[in-house]
Amino acid sequence: MIYTRIALGMLHEDRIVLALLLARIYLKTLNNEPTYDDEYDILIRGSGSTTVVTTKHDQVTIEGLTKQQTDSMIKLSKLPAFKSLQSQVLSNPDFPKWIEEMNPELNVPHLWSELTPLTPIGKVFHQLLMIQVFRPDRFLSAARMFVSNVLGEGFLAAADQVLDLGPIVENEIVSNKPILMCSVPGYDASSRVEDLATQTNQQLISIAIGSAEGFNQAENSIASSARQGRWVLLKNVHLAPQWLVTLEKRLHAMPAHNQFRLFLSMEIHPKLPSNLLRMGRIFVYEPAPGIKANLLRTFSTIPSLRMNKIPNERSRLYFLLAWFHAVIQERLRYVPLGWSKHYEFTEADLKCALDTIDIWIDIIAMGRTNLPIDKIPWEALRTLLSQCIYGGRIDNPFDQRLLNGFLSKLFSLTSLNTDMKLIIEEQDDKLQQPVVVTMPDGIKREQFVNWIEQSLRTLIQQPSWLGLPNNAEIVLLTTRARETLAKLLKMSSITTNDDEDLTESILDDQTTFDASMQSKKRSETGDARPSWMKQLHTSCVTWLKLLPAKVTTMRRTTENIKDPLFRFFEREVNTGSKLLGVVQLDLRDIMAVCETKKKQTNYHRQLISDLIKGVIPQSWKRYTVPKNLTVIQWITDFSDRVKQLESISKLVADQGYKSLKSCPIWLGGLFTPEAYVTASRQCVAQSNQWSLEELILQIIVQDSTDQQQFIQDDCTFAIRGLRLQGAKCRSNKLSISSSISTELNLTLFKWIRATERKQTNAMITLPVYLNATRSELLFTIELEAADNSLNEFDFYERGVAVLTSSIA
Repeated sequence: MIYTRIALGMLHEDRIVLALLLARIYLKTLNNEPTYDDEYDILIRGSGSTTVVTTKHDQVTIEGLTKQQTDSMIKLSKLPAFKSLQSQVLSNPDFPKWIEEMNPELNVPHLWSELTPLTPIGKVFHQLLMIQVFRPDRFLSAARMFVSNVLGEGFLAAADQVLDLGPIVENEIVSNKPILMCSVPGYDASSRVEDLATQTNQQLISIAIGSAEGFNQAENSIASSARQGRWVLLKNVHLAPQWLVTLEKRLHAMPAHNQFRLFLSMEIHPKLPSNLLRMGRIFVYEPAPGIKANLLRTFSTIPSLRMNKIPNERSRLYFLLAWFHAVIQERLRYVPLGWSKHYEFTEADLKCALDTIDIWIDIIAMGRTNLPIDKIPWEALRTLLSQCIYGGRIDNPFDQRLLNGFLSKLFSLTSLNTDMKLIIEEQDDKLQQPVVVTMPDGIKREQFVNWIEQSLRTLIQQPSWLGLPNNAEIVLLTTRARETLAKLLKMSSITTNDDEDLTESILDDQTTFDASMQSKKRSETGDARPSWMKQLHTSCVTWLKLLPAKVTTMRRTTENIKDPLFRFFEREVNTGSKLLGVVQLDLRDIMAVCETKKKQTNYHRQLISDLIKGVIPQSWKRYTVPKNLTVIQWITDFSDRVKQLESISKLVADQGYKSLKSCPIWLGGLFTPEAYVTASRQCVAQSNQWSLEELILQIIVQDSTDQQQFIQDDCTFAIRGLRLQGAKCRSNKLSISSSISTELNLTLFKWIRATERKQTNAMITLPVYLNATRSELLFTIELEAADNSLNEFDFYERGVAVLTSSIA
């Protein structure tokens, strides 16, 4: 089966993308099924449909739905079948209950109309669209149901079975075809080859790549083994991508014995030569998720003789380290909530940490069987693990604080006690007692392994095991659904079934029609343009309507140029005006090309290629946006930005530059939001004759939802549109929340002198990120905790942060 063969060489999260593409292709071959082109266009673009945008007239508020859900619903209602979706939602009494179900994809309400009865596949497709709009966290599950309905129940399961490598190596692979054992960073799949060689009694030569001697040894071993029919395993070849190019050429020209096999173990890396990937048979290996699997994997690498060595506290420290390693690795699944980015915490870090524990314990114990708890160098271990081993690659200060918090929690005087709580599992039902897992009572490796297999066997892992809120799983699944749709959008041009190949239509000069000839052809035979050209033309028209006509630049005078806020907004307005002109010109040029009134240049061809794939053109990337943002999402966001700048420019023209201080600003809508904070600080320092160094930022979150009501003074600036993740703020005090995120009311940034600051013990420092990807840390703020028993780590481990923009 094509899917099974290809899927074995893909990451698990990418397999559903392949399955959906194959389902799409298969649907086109069925005579009794519609193509569902319009539905598919809405599906792969979601809230970023190229031809559907919401206007102010469309905006509605429905209780129980977020703004994103409402916007997506309005866009879906542009399809004829969902024309009355909004009224159906409001009139259906079971809808509020359905949207809160754990598995809503199993019972999707019928909220669409059918001019002709839908086939079972058509019904499931419409259900998939409903799930995408109202419960995007369940999209992947609904997508699997759709694929099963189109291609059969067992279609996806075939690739999920345990891989038996032996028959494939023996029967499906020829001698000059390399076998690529790919894995995610930090995971080594070479042991599977070694196990297979042992089982089949094959002679295996194993060589680690990385040194000059290794290259010579590898080349000699390949040459001799190819003649004699032995197996060769080259480890970590991703460290030498240039050498792999020469290896690929050598394999093409080399005669080989029928029993010869070449295995290459590597981490997935962008510099791996594409020709080698095409030439070889790829298998991708990923570690099993979960704390239990991680712990077992760790203890499988530690010999009993080493772990059981005296003093007895050594083995318990090993267990604490294994638990710490499992927690920080598992949190990587929840990026950017668990960590702000993907850090490569690997087995090499674990090995180094184990060696560190051995060195310090041996020095302190001096051969004793037991070691007093207070004699263990806790501070030294925490510092080395935090600053050198695990923390050496962390570049976000709040990730560093999080790491320090876990180390302080797990490596302390009470850590080796049997009542040390490893897990306190949250319960949705407040009446239920929380699940508590404590430190096992053991000193031998076998005792710890037995505890892992027995005590964790019946428990279902929750995000709260990692310190995250249980709804973090919803964030994770929603993010993966968004990434899946982005990948489908990028692949859409490859699977298009147009009469002309898309790439040739864009890149070949011969396809640039002469305007007069094409006009004559249309008059005789109708519109002969390919479908991608017609669709792109419609999209450009829609996008131009969405953008404002212009941004009026601000007039500079000898007086207003002295004001830091005016200088900041002048730069912002000029940047926005210039970029708006570039975008409008590009869109008009593309429209002219699509109308065959203008000949393409290489610049236009690249623009067309990017826009069709939903990719933001390089010439438009003048400010930081999420890397997976689609072009229509960028257009919508950019439109909101320039509209804010136009209103600010108009305000200054009508009321003067001093009105900038009293104007509520959408901080996430600025091109350089951190510069606004600096300008506001300079403004206060200048007007009060204070030095910048003595000013600190005080945050006041209004309880009133009225965006215009706030106390105005020379030191206060109003900010709107901030979102708080993982917590809530009431009466300007911070508390833990079960909500994924909440929008803050109007927030006041007030600059005060450090001497005026009220000292409290419950101030929590929070990061302020540019958007939901948390890739850009702008600055920090301080808020008082509502509960004095909570410390900063309680907020950091739950991923509490402030976002200036919700785009991701």
